[in-house]
Amino acid sequence: MLAASAIVALAVMLGACAQPEPEATAVPDRPQSTPSASATPTPSATAAATGAPGSATPPEAAVELVDLETRNGSMRMRIPADWSVDDASHVATFAEGQGWANELSIAVPDGGVLFYTDGLWGDAGVAGVEVEIVEQIPVGHGLAATAWWEGYEDGNYGVGVGIVETGGEPFHVFRLDDHKRVYSLSYYDDAVSGTFDSSAAAEDYLASDTIGLVLDVLATVEFSDEQDALPEGVGVEHEGTTYLPYTTRNGSATFLVPQDWDIRDDSSASTNMAGQQVWNNAVTVADPDGGAMLGYFDMEFTNWIEELDWTLGEVRPTTENPQWQAVSWAFGDSVPHQGGYVSVDLTDRGGTERPADRVCTERMCRDFGSLPLSPSWFGGELSSTDDFFGSASEEQMLTVVASLQTHHDDPTRMP
Repeated sequence: MLAASAIVALAVMLGACAQPEPEATAVPDRPQSTPSASATPTPSATAAATGAPGSATPPEAAVELVDLETRNGSMRMRIPADWSVDDASHVATFAEGQGWANELSIAVPDGGVLFYTDGLWGDAGVAGVEVEIVEQIPVGHGLAATAWWEGYEDGNYGVGVGIVETGGEPFHVFRLDDHKRVYSLSYYDDAVSGTFDSSAAAEDYLASDTIGLVLDVLATVEFSDEQDALPEGVGVEHEGTTYLPYTTRNGSATFLVPQDWDIRDDSSASTNMAGQQVWNNAVTVADPDGGAMLGYFDMEFTNWIEELDWTLGEVRPTTENPQWQAVSWAFGDSVPHQGGYVSVDLTDRGGTERPADRVCTERMCRDFGSLPLSPSWFGGELSSTDDFFGSASEEQMLTVVASLQTHHDDPTRMP
C-alpha cells in the first residue's frame, strides 16, 4: 500500500475577470511554488524608441522609455515611463485544456488605453465596410503597426489603431505566423466618440501627436518563440505532469488539473426548498487521451452509501484539511455485478468506509471523484484492477483530488 503524502503550499494565480481570487492550493511532496510579480515597466537607458524591427520615427528624445514584458515573456515592447500598466494576466481555460493568458491594460496619460491580450481564443473578421490605411509601419511576422479608418453605411467613419496582419483589411485580432494563439494589441480612446462625419475628420484624428506616439510605441513590439510558456512560479511539476489551478465559477473551491486535460463546466443556478437561488458547481476534468476522469460537485444535499465489498488503495490528506482525504479504491472481481472497477474520491472517513458519499459542512456538501471506471477505460494502461494501484493514472487522480482547497460554504453566492 502506498504511504500517505505530506502537503506543501502552492500560491494560485487566477484572472480577476474570470473567477474569484482563491487563497492557495497545493500538491503533495513537491517544493513550494510562488507566482512571479505582475508585469512592470523597467527603466531603460535609451530615451528614444528604436522600433525593433520596424522603421518608426522615434518619439522626441525628451520622452523617457521603459521596457515592458509580459509575465511569461511572450511579448515585449517599450513604452513612455509615465504610461501606467494594469496586469490582469491569469491561468485560463481553453478548448484544449488550461494555459496562460496575458491581459495588459496600458493607460496613456490624457489619452486612451492600449490593450494587449493573447490566448487560445476563437477569432472573427469584419467585412462589408470601406477601409483606408492612413499609416503602416512593418514590425515583422507579416504584421504592422497601423492606423486606419472605416466607412460605414450610415455615412459615419470609425478609426482603428493597433497591430494588424498586412495584406488584407485591418482587424483588431491577429495570429503570429502559424501559431494557434490569437492576439490583440490595440489602442482605444473613450473620449473620442468612435465615429466621425467624414474621412477627412477621421484622418485628422489619426494624424494627431497622441496617435503618432502610440504608433511609434507599437512599432517596438517583439514576440518570443515561446508563446505558450508559463510564467515562473505558475503551475506545479509533479511526477512528470504540469498542473494548473482551476477555480469554480462562484469561487467555492480550487484544485489542480493537469495542464492538457479537458475541462467541462456545467455549473448552473437552481432554487432550494426555501425559495433561495443557489449555485450548483458541476465540473468534469478528463485526460483527452482516455483514462483518468474526475468530477467535482458542490450542492446543498447528500446521499447514502450502498454497502459492497471493496479494496482500499492509498489514503492521501487534502491540502486544506487533513480530516478530508483523497482515497483510491477498487471493486474486486469477486463482487457480483460490480467487479473490475476503480476510482479516486474525496472522503472524510479515511479508509474506514468506501468513499461513495459526499463530504458536508453545515451549509454545503461536496462530491469530488470519479465514477467507478473499468480497467479498459484507461487505454491499455491497466490489465486488471490491481494494476491501478501505483499507476500514473492513480497518481494524477490522487493529486487532483488531494489538491482541493475550499474558499467558502455559501451555496447562495452567484458567480
